[in-house]
Amino acid sequence: MHALAPRKLVLLAALMVLWAFYGLTGRDAWKGEEAIALGQVLDWLEHGHAHASAVPLHTFLAGLAAKLLGPWLDIQDAARLISGVFSLGALALTGLTARALFGPGFGPAAALLLMGAFGLMLRAHALLPDSLQLAAYALLLYGAALARRRPGPAAGAIGLALLALTLIDGLSDLALGLLILLLPLISRDWRERPYRQGIGLGIALGLMLGGLWFAWLGAHNSLGIWLDSHGLAGLLPVYDPAHLVSLLAWSAWPVWPLALWALWHEHKRLGRAGALHLPLLATLVLFYAALTPAFSRDGAALALLAPLSLLAAFAVGHMQRSAAQAFYWFGVLCFFFLAIVFWVHFAALEWGWPPRLAERLARMTPDYASGSIGGVQFGIALAATLLWVVAIPLFPRAQLRPALVWATGMTLTWLLLMALFRPWGEAGWAWKPVLAELDRQLPAGACLEARVEPDTQVMLRYHLGPRLARPGQACAYLLIQGRRGEAASPGPDYEYLWLGQRPRHKDQALRLFRHGEPS
Repeated sequence: MHALAPRKLVLLAALMVLWAFYGLTGRDAWKGEEAIALGQVLDWLEHGHAHASAVPLHTFLAGLAAKLLGPWLDIQDAARLISGVFSLGALALTGLTARALFGPGFGPAAALLLMGAFGLMLRAHALLPDSLQLAAYALLLYGAALARRRPGPAAGAIGLALLALTLIDGLSDLALGLLILLLPLISRDWRERPYRQGIGLGIALGLMLGGLWFAWLGAHNSLGIWLDSHGLAGLLPVYDPAHLVSLLAWSAWPVWPLALWALWHEHKRLGRAGALHLPLLATLVLFYAALTPAFSRDGAALALLAPLSLLAAFAVGHMQRSAAQAFYWFGVLCFFFLAIVFWVHFAALEWGWPPRLAERLARMTPDYASGSIGGVQFGIALAATLLWVVAIPLFPRAQLRPALVWATGMTLTWLLLMALFRPWGEAGWAWKPVLAELDRQLPAGACLEARVEPDTQVMLRYHLGPRLARPGQACAYLLIQGRRGEAASPGPDYEYLWLGQRPRHKDQALRLFRHGEPS
């Protein structure tokens, strides 16, 4: 593939920055996994114990961002911005790895294909450590690919990647990282002296840095506690592969069919196709990793996108013109259809047309008020849609064209979701509206005891912190979480006051009670 001109690389970088950072601020946590990660950031900010969290490196960096950006952004917005940094780093490192493996021109293809993966969009824009793990594995792959030509710089990248993996999921991720580095040695093309020197120095550096981390934990009497939750036990149990395959069928689209095409194209000489050995072996290792427990549901599958994007970039670079054109037009039709669907749903929400769809959306989120979309958001969505439609015929007829349409299409999808449907999402999934209603039920100065799920406890702490009961404090008001239809009275001495819930989470009803004899 031909290398891109500097001007086109600047445009590509601008597209990546827009995709990574747009929509990260101005919204509440929508998923329970985000709330749990936010709770660990709050613990670090209050107590300074990032090492005690499930993912120490993510907690530390997100908390640091919250501290530095505190004068301008609230805690969860500032912490979520760090996900944009990780996602952008993963894109850049995946591109650099493809360039090191396959040559100039393949780097932009790999980065664009990773941007176009369906499963990356939502998790890359959430307050989750998944994007950090993806970036760490992308850095490891870059170090391994670079080691064949420049062992010195490669050793630095490998050492930092191994340290990052240790600080993400502990010894489990460290062991998987070592496997990715060592397994290519079974290939004759990867047993050359520069690669052995590069990974040897990198592993030594990584283990040395990890040893300093363990020494620090030992000095604070925390090593045993940390190993209990970050040891090799994280490599087990292994879950049903069928669920992972069904998940990857949509979340890794379109990179997985391209990756399979690359393997089929080279299957007769796969043993001699040395450039494919690293991403192929990394895919196998990370497929196993995705079958083991992770911080968030289905989160471990995100790391698989990096090696799959490398294989997909190879496929795009060697695809026949007719196949590339078919893949390109399939992407155009797919995202054109999605854009129409989004605009029709927006019309139903804001203007009540078509009526049946408007009625169904109103039942889904009864608290949503039409007119919540301002002129700026509407203008952004309209301009992005028109620009994409106008730009489609102008995309260069080059091998990069299919990857470009999927990346720009996914960027358009994310822009439309955030510009047109963010208030609707807040009304249906966010904790803030229902907790604001709860706050209005409580008299000034009243404290609240909460018997709720861990994610709800975090959001109560975030939005109603001063009202929550301290340990051992008796409160007149009690909040209980449970299913909407089940009886949840704490006893005859309590008076039932209020029922609330997030409309899209009907199994998480909140009931407020007042004790008959307030303390």
